[in-house]
Amino acid sequence: MFVAIYTTFGSLDEAKAFGRLLIEKKLAACVNLIHDVHSIYRWKGKIEETTEIILWGKTQDFLIEKIQAMIQESHPYDLPALVVYPIHFGNEAYLKWISEETQALHIN
Repeated sequence: MFVAIYTTFGSLDEAKAFGRLLIEKKLAACVNLIHDVHSIYRWKGKIEETTEIILWGKTQDFLIEKIQAMIQESHPYDLPALVVYPIHFGNEAYLKWISEETQALHIN
């Protein structure tokens, strides 16, 4: 199944480095970085406001455990976000491209 992943970073450089790593390791076919996102959240009992970068990646569900492990190992946040959204429909040629860019890691 095709999925989109969502996570955030505190700087564009961190997001770029992580996104490039996902692509190099063939854990995602594409990542988009959305910067200057204003975030408001409660952390350790205090309301925080900060600017973050959203990393939105397209991949396949069988890679999520590897992506999650990579986030746990290398993400600078104490509690990094990882949210996975199923892709129920998409341009057939685009989904085929995602499959081709990540398929080399699929072991039956």
